Amino acid sequence: MRRGLRFVALASLTITCARPAPSRVAHAQPAPHPQPAASVPPKPHVASIPSTPTAVGTTASPARSLPVAESRPLGHFFDALHALESHARSQHVRILWLGDSHTNADFLSGSVRTELQARFGNGGPGFVRIGSKPYRHDGVKLGRDGSWNIDPDPPARRTLQDDGVFGLGGTRAVPASGAVFSLQAIASGTDAAAPARFELSYTLPPESTFTVELAGKTTRIDAASACEMTPAGVAHLTLTAPFGSQLVLKPARGTPRLFNAVLERVEPPAVVLDAVGIDGARLETPLAWNEAAFVAEVARRAPELVVVAYGTNEAFDSAKVEKYGPQLQSLVGRLRQGAPDASCLVLGPTDAPLGDGSVPRVAEVSEVLRRAAQDIGCSFASLQQLMGGEGSFALGMKAKDRLAQPDKLHLTPLGYRLLGQALAARILHAYSAPGDLAL
Repeated sequence: MRRGLRFVALASLTITCARPAPSRVAHAQPAPHPQPAASVPPKPHVASIPSTPTAVGTTASPARSLPVAESRPLGHFFDALHALESHARSQHVRILWLGDSHTNADFLSGSVRTELQARFGNGGPGFVRIGSKPYRHDGVKLGRDGSWNIDPDPPARRTLQDDGVFGLGGTRAVPASGAVFSLQAIASGTDAAAPARFELSYTLPPESTFTVELAGKTTRIDAASACEMTPAGVAHLTLTAPFGSQLVLKPARGTPRLFNAVLERVEPPAVVLDAVGIDGARLETPLAWNEAAFVAEVARRAPELVVVAYGTNEAFDSAKVEKYGPQLQSLVGRLRQGAPDASCLVLGPTDAPLGDGSVPRVAEVSEVLRRAAQDIGCSFASLQQLMGGEGSFALGMKAKDRLAQPDKLHLTPLGYRLLGQALAARILHAYSAPGDLAL
């Protein structure tokens, strides 16, 4: 087997309301709400990612030119990276990555996060889901004890439940008495002491409260903790504390509804990748959430790039594959309501084995998503082809250092890491090599 991803051959605490503009807090680090960056002079990068089979270590094909209309799907994102690299940007460059269990495990997206942050700076882990299990996040130590009710039920539900308000990540967690949730960035030394923003999103039914423990201080959060509210009634509370601090959430009274936390360094500006995955999710899953509420959450994050990574579960459904094109277009339409200038990258599903070959529907779903992505101005990359094409999963299961799981659906942590590194390499090549689509 060829080396790489060739399957064929992964101190003090302050609490402030998050405001639309930066505001100072006496005797504390400021905790401004992230704002979209000002426009910067465009850098002439080719922004499309090809879907032809390419494995790590293979020889790239010669550069070729594209018409201008095809050459800028990732242009806004690349311009933001260029401004970051040129020290001409004061805000983080944020990536919002939506997907299924491949994303929820954060091995694949985590690997891309690691590669981009190594190049452009580490702005922190970003989005962290509250209360869900199983759940992991690269670079974050999570704790969950006691009983938690998670809605929607199941989280990958494709029809409306209740009011459909489930924050940015599509789930809300209601803790029972005695339940505890904690998160802490894995950091040490000066990195752990650097100032950071901890933003919580939640709603409080009448008489409901919860407590926040952070940097040695405990604060009770109730209806009087008047932080910024979205029109859908989602509250956002920003806390500033050292990056390595442990955040602990406990219910105090009633049934507080907790959505997620966001953890970012205050400075310097760098890359933050929000991995928002749900086991079993399909394109229809986020379309079942309250549209206005979701759009408002996307707008708060102000991503420069949105990544849409579904299709694996669709590859095992019986519906006609043609339906997934309009679903993708509807989801991207919602994302663009919240982030109208953001670039868009669509990822086709990973390979799935059928004997020594592949489930044919994987390639069919991927092709439908590719065409739909092209029609709406998104870049596209086939994870199946990036793995090595048809049969790559089957060979990954047989590898000495196994790259694919016996469940015939998921990769191993190593397989995900290598796939993420390969995807990041393509993105960075497109950023650094104008006119070259071979990545």
